[in-house]
Amino acid sequence: MPVWDLPLRVFHLLLIGAMVAAYASGSAGGLWLPWHSRVGEFIVALLVFRLVWGFIGSTYSRFASFLPTPARWLDSMVSFPRR
Repeated sequence: MPVWDLPLRVFHLLLIGAMVAAYASGSAGGLWLPWHSRVGEFIVALLVFRLVWGFIGSTYSRFASFLPTPARWLDSMVSFPRR
């Protein structure tokens, strides 16, 4: 069974935390707006990391593993349990 590697798990956790922080700092406004901008820059850095990791990461982290090849699609259709 495919499992995400550690960098991808850390990416997902940091992205969730950053999105919560961006929402909270944006909602608070006022003196929190500089933090809102910093968190936004951090989210952009995370997305750049994910783009790079999607090409050079482990097998299950790569973007090529997202799209099924015709052979994988046919195999999944044949092995799909019939009801």
